[in-house]
Amino acid sequence: MLTDQLAAAVRHHWWLFLLRGIAAVAFGVLVLMWPGATVVALMVFIAAYALVDGIVTVGSAVRMRALFDRWWLLLIQGLVSIVFGVLAFMYPTLSLWYVVISVSLWMFLASMALFMLGRAQRAMGGSAFWSTLAGIVSLVVAVLALARPGAAVASVIVLIAWFALAIGLVNLVVAFRVRALTRAVATA
Repeated sequence: MLTDQLAAAVRHHWWLFLLRGIAAVAFGVLVLMWPGATVVALMVFIAAYALVDGIVTVGSAVRMRALFDRWWLLLIQGLVSIVFGVLAFMYPTLSLWYVVISVSLWMFLASMALFMLGRAQRAMGGSAFWSTLAGIVSLVVAVLALARPGAAVASVIVLIAWFALAIGLVNLVVAFRVRALTRAVATA
């Protein structure tokens, strides 16, 4: 029953995939055309998100203090987020450092996981070559992101653009395939 409802919804609203695809492709193209404006928007978004998240977290902490013994941990987290948000608005490059440190930390943790996977593969009698190689590459990327923060931010912007383009194209293909299937079913 649910599958039939879902299929009917997709048939009737195929154009939503089309709109999402057009929007994503347009966004990807704009990001590639104006990477500087994208960096500014990213800095503002990170600062605004931190500020709003902090305010909501402080509000949650205050409301939960009667129910949660460690409500003050939420309060501290919220206050840190608010301070970061305010400082990021005052010093926008702080937002960019957040991106660089996030990418570096992510790649460092990925490298550790890959090294552990390699150890597990060796313990099972297999080869750890590819896991170890991927761990080394991830570790190098983590170090390079810290050593060359501008390149790290530029890479993130390019990845955002290409991801938007890819998702947009997939949505466009889905929209036209669903539309064709809908027309084929209607004529049958």
